[in-house]
Amino acid sequence: MILEAIILGIMQGILEWLPISSQGQLSLVMYLFKVNKDQILAFSIFLHIGTMFAAIVYFRGDILNMLKGLPGYRFNYANQGNRLISFLLFATILTGAVGYPLYRLIRETAPSVGEAFIALIGGALIVTGLMQKYVKVRGERRTSDLNLKDTLLLGVVQGFSIIPGISRSGVTTSSLLFRKFGSEEALKLSFLMSIPAVLAAEIGLSLIEGLPPVGLEEILVGILFSFAFGLLSIHVLTKIARKIRFWAFCILIGTLALLPMLGYLLK
Repeated sequence: MILEAIILGIMQGILEWLPISSQGQLSLVMYLFKVNKDQILAFSIFLHIGTMFAAIVYFRGDILNMLKGLPGYRFNYANQGNRLISFLLFATILTGAVGYPLYRLIRETAPSVGEAFIALIGGALIVTGLMQKYVKVRGERRTSDLNLKDTLLLGVVQGFSIIPGISRSGVTTSSLLFRKFGSEEALKLSFLMSIPAVLAAEIGLSLIEGLPPVGLEEILVGILFSFAFGLLSIHVLTKIARKIRFWAFCILIGTLALLPMLGYLLK
C-alpha cells in the first residue's frame, strides 16, 4: 500500500487548502483502492498530520507570537493575544465535543452500510458546494474583533467537518464570512484553527484507539508526502481558491458519488 499512501499523501497536501473536502475526496479514492471501510476515516485523519505541520511552518510568525503570550494568558477577550488563544482553545474543545461522537458513529456504521457511506460523502460534498456558492463577503472584521459568539459557532461548525465530504476549510471560512470577517482574515483564521484541532484529534485518537489498522510505514509515508506537498502548495492554492468556483466541483463530485446509491435503490 506504499504507492497508495504516496498518492493519498500528495492529494491531502494539495487538497487541504481548497474548500472541496480533502477528507471526502480521499475517502472516495481509498474506496476505489479497496481500502477497508473501517480504515478509511482513521487513515484520512492521520494524513492531516502532514498538512498540520505545513500550516505550522507557514504561520510560524503568528504561532510564535501566541506562544510568547502564553505565560500571561487569561481566559478573556480583553486583548488581542488572549482573544486569539481563547478562540483557538475553546473552539478546539467544542470541535472535539461535537466531532468525536460523529466520528464514532461513522466509524461503527461505515463497514455495514456499503453504498450508503459513499452516498453520505456525496451528500456532504453537495452541502459544502451549496454553502460556498451562496456565501457572501459581508464585512471587514479582523482577529482583534473575535468574541465568544464566534468561538461557539466556529467550534461547533468545525466539529461537523468530521463527516467525509464536509470541507473543514470550506465551512469554517464560510461561517467566518457570515460573521462579517474579511475574506483574507477568514482564510487565515480557518487555517490557524486546523492546527490545534488536528493535533488534539491525533493525540486523542491515538490514546483512545491506537494507530489505524494499516501499517506504520504507510502512515509515515503518507504524512511525509502530505507535509511536503502541503508546504509547497499552501500559498499558491489559497490564492487560487479565491478565484475558482470550487463549489461547482463539490456538487459535481457529490452527485457522482450518489449514483451508486441511486442504482441500488432502483434495483
